[in-house]
Amino acid sequence: MIASPKRQISPVVISTALGHDGRGIFPYTLLPGYRRLLAAVRDTGTTVCTKSATRFKRRGNFIPANPLTWKYIRRLPDMGMLNAYGLTNAGVEVCAADIRRACDEGFKIIPNIYPEFIKGTAIAIRETLEAVSIYQRSLGPHFQALELNFSCPNSEEAIAKNVVQALQATRKVRSLYPRLFLIAKLSICHPYEFAQELERIGVNALHAVNTIPYNIVFPLQRSPLNEVSGGGVSGGPSFPLALKYNEELRQKVHLLLIMGCGVTCADDVQRYFDLGADAVSLCTLALRKPQAAARIVLKFNA
Repeated sequence: MIASPKRQISPVVISTALGHDGRGIFPYTLLPGYRRLLAAVRDTGTTVCTKSATRFKRRGNFIPANPLTWKYIRRLPDMGMLNAYGLTNAGVEVCAADIRRACDEGFKIIPNIYPEFIKGTAIAIRETLEAVSIYQRSLGPHFQALELNFSCPNSEEAIAKNVVQALQATRKVRSLYPRLFLIAKLSICHPYEFAQELERIGVNALHAVNTIPYNIVFPLQRSPLNEVSGGGVSGGPSFPLALKYNEELRQKVHLLLIMGCGVTCADDVQRYFDLGADAVSLCTLALRKPQAAARIVLKFNA
C-alpha cells in the first residue's frame, strides 16, 4: 500500500519542460542557463511534473533523433511555442527507471500518465492501472503522487470527447489507490463540469491548462502544422485564454488548483496567484528562457 501522501506542491511547478524523468531534455541540457535551472529546481525542492508517458512505447510526430521531425516544434512571437510532439516516449517501464534515478538525485518528481483512450476505454484503463503499478514498484516511497493527462492536443483523440472515459479511468485509479495524491490535467476544451465531477470523485488537485490548440489561439489563421491536427500553442500567445479559463475554474472548484500556460515573467505568475492559484506551472519559459525560469523558481520557492 502506498504511504499516506505528505507531499506539498511547491508554489511554482515545472511541467513537462524537464522531460520524461525530470532531469532535463537533451540538447537543452547542454545550455548553461538550463543547467542552472535544473540546479535551482533540485536545490529548492521544486515540484516537477514530467512529460507524459504511455504504458507502452509510443512513436509520435517528433522524434529527437530524426532531424526531419524537428519541424513539429516551432517558435512563435511573444515567447510562444507551437508543438505537435505527439506523445513520443519510451513507455512507462523505461520512464519509471529514469524517474527513480532523478528522485535518488534529489529531484521532487510527479510522474504523468496519458491514458490512450483511442485504444478503447477498457484497454486504456487497464494500461493505466498497469502503469500505476509499475511506478509504485519502481519508485517505492518516492511514489506519492501521480498526474493523469487528459489534455494533449496532439493525439488522435478529440479532447472534448474524452470526458466520460477520463472520469471512468479516474474513478478506477482513485478506488484502487485511495491514498495516492492524484492530479488531473485539464484542457481549455474541457467543460467546467468535468472539473467539478473530478473533484467529486476525489482527485486531490487540478492542473489547468495544457497547451491550447492552434485554431483556438489563432482562429483566423491556418496552422503551419495543420497536417498533424494543428499542434498546441504555449507561451505568451496562450496566456490571455488560459488566464480567463482559470479565473472561471477557480469559481467552480474548491480543491488545490495548479494554474498555468503562457507564463513569460514573474508578473504573470503573480496574476495567477491573484486569481486564487495554489500553485503556478512553468513550461515554455523553462525552454525559451531558462535563466528567467530559474529566477522565478528562486523567487517563489526558495
